[in-house]
Amino acid sequence: MSVTAEHVRNVFQRYCELVTAGDFDGIAQLYAEDASVEDPVGSTPHRGRDAIREFYRASAGAVRLELEGRVRSAGNEAAAALIARPVADPTMRVETLDVMVFRDDGLIASMRAYWSADTIHKD
Repeated sequence: MSVTAEHVRNVFQRYCELVTAGDFDGIAQLYAEDASVEDPVGSTPHRGRDAIREFYRASAGAVRLELEGRVRSAGNEAAAALIARPVADPTMRVETLDVMVFRDDGLIASMRAYWSADTIHKD
């Protein structure tokens, strides 16, 4: 069984809203207890909901996060292009591609964010 494309789109949208609002507890609730976050890819993954909560505590609310285009999903996996704009400098944009794997119950099992210095630009 896999999650629906509609559910995946809703989670990505909710994720953007929660990051922008600074609701790190709400973000953590999107994840399974044993989930992992690797942001950016190549960094040490944060494992478990508590570690994920602490990771987002440091950054949630400091950026405005929005979807750039449609969420692409296939079964329990999905990817979306996102734009993060730091609140302290809204002329800066960080282009990222986030890939999420979902459990059958709809919670995020893993998230990997693809971005690096060459995806950070000034408008």
